Amino acid sequence: MKIITAGCSFTRYKWSCWPNFVKWFEPEHEIINVGNSASANETIARSVYNAVFKYADIKKIYIMWSGANRYEVVVDEQPDKSKEDATWSRYNPDWRWYQYYGGHVEKDKHQYYQRHFLNEQQDEIRLLERILFTQLFLERKGIDYTMMCYMGNILSHDKTRMSDGHFALYNQIDWNKFIFYKQFGGLNEYAEENYPDEFFKPEDQHPLPLTHYKWVRDIMYQSNLECPQDEMDKLINFKRDFIR
Repeated sequence: MKIITAGCSFTRYKWSCWPNFVKWFEPEHEIINVGNSASANETIARSVYNAVFKYADIKKIYIMWSGANRYEVVVDEQPDKSKEDATWSRYNPDWRWYQYYGGHVEKDKHQYYQRHFLNEQQDEIRLLERILFTQLFLERKGIDYTMMCYMGNILSHDKTRMSDGHFALYNQIDWNKFIFYKQFGGLNEYAEENYPDEFFKPEDQHPLPLTHYKWVRDIMYQSNLECPQDEMDKLINFKRDFIR
């Protein structure tokens, strides 16, 4: 059977992320990672239901939601790569379109959109709508799932600042299907508090593989299983070897 993982660059990056270590705890299942760097939550939600359409025998889906203010741009024609100064594009063969991840590819257009079309509360409500849609979809399909956040502050749990509609929507979410670090934290808070030295460099702000492994073991599976010593040595020495 298959385990699907979805998310942004905390799910798929230039080094091993948490989906790579799920297989250590579920070796009898095939792990299929549909995450992509810079993905907006609409992209993540679509990758989940597309995976359900595409693959049979899914045992479980793990979803790590990303920043609420991210958005995607879809175009039919191949983008001009010389203009990619804000984010990047990729062809999506399943949907037969080109997709800008995380915002508009041209910096001036991206900044204009951020100034004039982004609203923090609306972004938060859109994220709740994506979460609810995905939960209802997976429950209708009878597929088990667990959700997480790459960073705790992508969601607000302060009910005192919610409108009636916002509060009603929030209450429709099955929060029992989420894994949080401590109260409402995500992988980023876990990394900063427990493994502050396990970042490649300050401006990168992506946890290194050792932290991802520990997140899977301690937070996702709450397991005492230790990886083989040779693998642990690789994780511990990754930063030194990567720089080299």
